[in-house]
Amino acid sequence: MASQEYLSQHGAIHYLKKGLGDPLVLIHNIYPGADLHEFSHNIDFLARYHTVYALDLLGFGQSAAPWIKYTADIYTDLISSFLTDVVNSPATVVSAGLTCAYVADLAASHPELFTHLVFICPRSEPTGLDSPRWLASLRRVFLTTPPLGSGFYQTMAGDAELAVFLRNCFYSTKEVTPELIHRLKENANRPGSVHPYASLVTGYLDKSLLAALPKVQTPILLLWGRHARPTPVEHGVRVVAVAKNVRLEIIEHAGSWPHYEQSALVNKIINEYLESPPAPAGPTAVDS
Repeated sequence: MASQEYLSQHGAIHYLKKGLGDPLVLIHNIYPGADLHEFSHNIDFLARYHTVYALDLLGFGQSAAPWIKYTADIYTDLISSFLTDVVNSPATVVSAGLTCAYVADLAASHPELFTHLVFICPRSEPTGLDSPRWLASLRRVFLTTPPLGSGFYQTMAGDAELAVFLRNCFYSTKEVTPELIHRLKENANRPGSVHPYASLVTGYLDKSLLAALPKVQTPILLLWGRHARPTPVEHGVRVVAVAKNVRLEIIEHAGSWPHYEQSALVNKIINEYLESPPAPAGPTAVDS
């Protein structure tokens, strides 16, 4: 597995490349301590059949974390540039949570970049605090100005809060290991990591998934853990209702990280989906 770097207009982007075959790009969700290791149970299997690219988004993992105002458009532009400059071929893109909206927006305007989309428990509702935009701006400045916001972010990036976050991600609490908490804590305490978090909680990273989906022509595989939080499986009905070419698979005994918690099953579903002709849209429950 080769660790590589792509120099984007906003800073260096770290990514892993492994395997041979049609390109498949993995894009992690956004939360304190996020990085490409969210897909650590998927990379090796998928690389048997594809050239896998797993990237750390700007401000996360081993990528640069510049002191800027992070926005949804920055991430959409970053994904576009990565697909164009690095992958340089139509690709399957697997994304999770909030990043599904960025990929959907890009697929609506640049369908030539994609062959298939795989969305894992996408967010279809705002993540920012319910407050006026002018107040959100002040809150973001507060959070990113030391020492004003340092205490709050240190709490959110500490062991206790990260453990709570992870328990909400999984159906089984046995997945919440000290090693996983440590990895998220180490990432979340890297210099500059507060800046994307401040944009997350103040709404600057929100983008409307449901507005983009009706314009997306690329086939979509929608994976949802039966016990997902804070995006329950019922939210999948919204996506199916507006998407044109979508297949919903409900993963039993899984939360919002089914690709981690039920990785063998999810890997099998993704691989079979990419090898098979499109099936009629509709939800399917898959038991592990």
